[in-house]
Amino acid sequence: MSATDQQNPHLPRILCLHGGGTSALIFRIQTRRLQQSLREHFQFVFVDGPFEAGPGPGVLPVFEDCGPYYSWIYPPNPLLGQKRVRQVLRDAIKADGGYFVGVLGFSQGGRQTAGLLADLQKGEDTHLPSWKFGVCLCASYPPYSLEFARNQAAGKEWKGQTDGHGEIREPEADEIIHVPSVHVRGTNDPHLEKGRRLVKFFDSEMVIEMEFNISHHLPGAAGDTTSEKGDNEKIRDAIIRIYEEGKPEDRGKAYGNGTRTN
Repeated sequence: MSATDQQNPHLPRILCLHGGGTSALIFRIQTRRLQQSLREHFQFVFVDGPFEAGPGPGVLPVFEDCGPYYSWIYPPNPLLGQKRVRQVLRDAIKADGGYFVGVLGFSQGGRQTAGLLADLQKGEDTHLPSWKFGVCLCASYPPYSLEFARNQAAGKEWKGQTDGHGEIREPEADEIIHVPSVHVRGTNDPHLEKGRRLVKFFDSEMVIEMEFNISHHLPGAAGDTTSEKGDNEKIRDAIIRIYEEGKPEDRGKAYGNGTRTN
């Protein structure tokens, strides 16, 4: 199932991937402030993950009546699961019929977002859009790419996971993603360090990093008492900037080399 805001069908699209154990409906609710602030720039398309799952962290009791819940990951067969994910996304994009420029994901959906950008760079799936940018919200790592799923299915350890001493190591040069991206993290998020590691997979000259005084949610979410007024507008401005500076007539402009906004 997918859902689209039909206010202006001529606007470029952003594909939106929910967190694990939620849904397109829930993610649409969770991002309503961001959607409102970007309503003149983009149309948002929300898609359900292909695999039913139990409710994710923080889903209950707020979204108790919003099931079923879905996931982007299929542990019994990671590669088959990721192929299914991409088919679901291709179907949703085709059904919408619009021009897709970006992909935005939260938590598990943020990791999936990074994986789609990695696929684009390696030419893994030519039937998905040539994404102009990605937005990773409170995401973990590593990118859930087809290559990663292929290695998982073969029982191979991810080559960037540890060094010879069992310590987490930096991504290798061929793992760096050269697609413009915005990375939003919460300083109180238990997955904060995972998000900081994810951004290491991206070209630092094409990244905008932002950290806010929040937990594992967006600023202004239900129950949020720590974010500041204007935080969502900062995210909005970063998304507009990374899109505008990536247009053909603006290529070559700097992305801020890892700009961080608090």
